[in-house]
Amino acid sequence: MKSLIKIASIAAVITGLASCSQDELRSFDALQQKNAIESVNDPYLLASIIKQTSLFYQKMGYDNRRLPGAVQHIESNYQSGDNFYNGFKSPVDDMYTAMDILKLVDGSIGLADQRGSKVHKGIFTTFRVLLFSYMTDFYGDVYYTEALKARQGILYPKYDHQADIYTGLLKELDEATTLINAGSEPISNTYDLMFAGDKTKWLKFANSLKLRLLLRASGKLADAGARMTALLTQPMLTEATENASIAYVGTTADNSWTGGPLNWGTIDNFDTRRPCKTLVDKLIDLKDPRLPVWFAPVERPWTSDKTKHGVTFTTTDPNGYSYSSTWEYIDRTNKEIAAYATPDVLLDSNKVYVGFVAGMQSDWKNGNGHYNTAAGGVVGNFKVSKFSKLFRENKHNLLKAMIMNSDEVQFILAEAAAKGLITGNADTYYRKGIANSLLRWGVKQADVDTYLAQASIALPSDKAGQLAKIADQKWISLFLVGSEGYLDLRRTKLPNIFSNGRLSGYAFPLRYRYPGNELGQNKTAYDLGVGALSPTVDDQQSKVWLLQ
Repeated sequence: MKSLIKIASIAAVITGLASCSQDELRSFDALQQKNAIESVNDPYLLASIIKQTSLFYQKMGYDNRRLPGAVQHIESNYQSGDNFYNGFKSPVDDMYTAMDILKLVDGSIGLADQRGSKVHKGIFTTFRVLLFSYMTDFYGDVYYTEALKARQGILYPKYDHQADIYTGLLKELDEATTLINAGSEPISNTYDLMFAGDKTKWLKFANSLKLRLLLRASGKLADAGARMTALLTQPMLTEATENASIAYVGTTADNSWTGGPLNWGTIDNFDTRRPCKTLVDKLIDLKDPRLPVWFAPVERPWTSDKTKHGVTFTTTDPNGYSYSSTWEYIDRTNKEIAAYATPDVLLDSNKVYVGFVAGMQSDWKNGNGHYNTAAGGVVGNFKVSKFSKLFRENKHNLLKAMIMNSDEVQFILAEAAAKGLITGNADTYYRKGIANSLLRWGVKQADVDTYLAQASIALPSDKAGQLAKIADQKWISLFLVGSEGYLDLRRTKLPNIFSNGRLSGYAFPLRYRYPGNELGQNKTAYDLGVGALSPTVDDQQSKVWLLQ
């Protein structure tokens, strides 16, 4: 218990400081690193870093609607500017959240180095790369070589160019795998919340992360294909059970899935988040067995068959949750119904699963012809699916805080093979990626086989067609992995969903704006960072080096 208290104490120091100004945060870098080094041993630091990083990533996939809204996985019917990218228009402070974790990571690296803990230093370095890659991928040029140097007197670090950051991160991953391979100290299976002390899986994660970064930068790195090819002989996340994610405990708000009652005591936050029509329609078209796992049947679905009006039916999903639905006839003689039973509003009838249209306007209660707003209240809508009851649990074996899954790795390999960056069979990797995602969400092997046997799943013979199919399935598999879903859609522009629904008048955002405090307190570095963008304006439409 004493050790767990120490972990909580360090987290509390970091959390408390987050409420201070960024100037104060910089001046406390040394204190936080000192606390990390002097207070806690490797296993406890590892547990804290795993937990903080995993939850940071998962919050981007569900809690915060900015990224899942941008990739058309989630829509909202209340305070829903994220349906049309509003969250990208203001400065985003996630860079500071990542830096708070990095302070602990760098302190942990120093501790491991002093003790000769090579395996742990390699693991901590992998997290360092992960978090710095997040920062540069979303913002562009950021501090890297001078970051976390407060103890050396650098309170206002310079920004490094994104190209140089990528060079450094890939080098650090090489160092990380060398350290993990060379180290001999055991990893605590109790405090290793991610891989239960399995050293090989940490190697797989580090190599898989390197593969991700190489593909992301493949348009800029002439040797990306050769470096990816070299990884084919190294261990990577391959099987459906090999995922960089952690399970929820479900006993307190801090260790529970966000959508459960321990975090959201009322149902309103849960009901506000609805599946996007883009995703629901794709799953229906493909007869995808993940559909009933993720989403609930509509409560009062529309029907054009008058004889079905008022007929109630029960649906039980693959996890045993039951739902009651009652058909409602589209009676245009009813003035309330007729007002919204128009082609541009009532988009889906005779369907049990329905999503909100992409780009739906803020605080609009009438999606898909929902007219009974008095009964529905602020966030209710009886004509659009909710998330399944699975996502209202505090914990479940299918609910994980996810950083990277093995299906993503297989889709990376499939794309690389289709492009000729590596040798290998794109179809084999593609099908493995699909299977891993389905199995990860609890789909039975027999249903996986049936799904893969469909003609609609087969890869075509042409390169463009293959890349489109691979991107489609990868986009589906990145459900609730918000950061990677967004970055991949930004990179590939596939699937081509940018004009879906009501989004035709909105430009897809290309980056986060720098936090406001950078302009006020680190202006010299900020100005140089903005100067590297194209155009040289700190907004969501400027291109970072990766996109130039």
